[in-house]
Amino acid sequence: MVNNLNLSNRVSQNYSLLTKKDKQIATFILEQQDQIDHWNIKDLARLTETSNATITRFCHKLGYRSFSEFKTFISQESIVAPAPVHLTEKITDYYTQLVHSSSQLIDHTKIGELVNAIQQSNKILICGLGSSGLSAMELKSRLTRMGLTVDAITDPHMMLMSATLLQKGDLLIGISNSGETDAVVEACEVAKKEAATIFAITNRNHTKLTDIATGILFASDNRTITDQRFINSQLPIHFILDILCYALLENETYLAKHKKTLASLNLE
Repeated sequence: MVNNLNLSNRVSQNYSLLTKKDKQIATFILEQQDQIDHWNIKDLARLTETSNATITRFCHKLGYRSFSEFKTFISQESIVAPAPVHLTEKITDYYTQLVHSSSQLIDHTKIGELVNAIQQSNKILICGLGSSGLSAMELKSRLTRMGLTVDAITDPHMMLMSATLLQKGDLLIGISNSGETDAVVEACEVAKKEAATIFAITNRNHTKLTDIATGILFASDNRTITDQRFINSQLPIHFILDILCYALLENETYLAKHKKTLASLNLE
């Protein structure tokens, strides 16, 4: 799948493997991506205060065979429409970038595995902190409306206590953008010891969370949008939730219960 990923996704997927210098290079290129055609490897090394060898190793870590291949791929990505002028157009463009990047990471086999795990689980626990906690609560709301037994925990102590009570046949879904959120990782470790199934929804591979998880769904990292005024950290995760819930609602029983709950609120 890596050959089909854009630069931002390659950086996100391999972020935990990057050195401080690598991250410096990645940040510089993501901010200056439209200038790549003007640089050779010596130029990029000078601009990032690194070396030719460091640039080459950076390219290899991201799955490019050489700097030349890296430059070719990045040049192709940089062929885009003129930058939007109006605020609404700009936000629309950011949404489009994130959804497109997230769609590259969707593994339909893993979506199917999580759908099966949800359908077969006796109890479902969703854990997340901060913005990931908000996503956990959103997923709980959606699954509850399908008639599933589910809880979402956003408090670290409650995560550990709830995870301890899980057992074989139960499911824990851990949501963490970084894949390194201590409370979520610890809850997953505890639940795994109790033989529960663990699924992770995260931005990054090669993390504590991905090492523990039975299955993983990857979302694009919103931080690849370098505009500091754009602070939506949930869109890529919610893109995954939309796909997951659509797949679940292909089950007629879940769809009927969803309609029933909406009708009770006069929202249908």
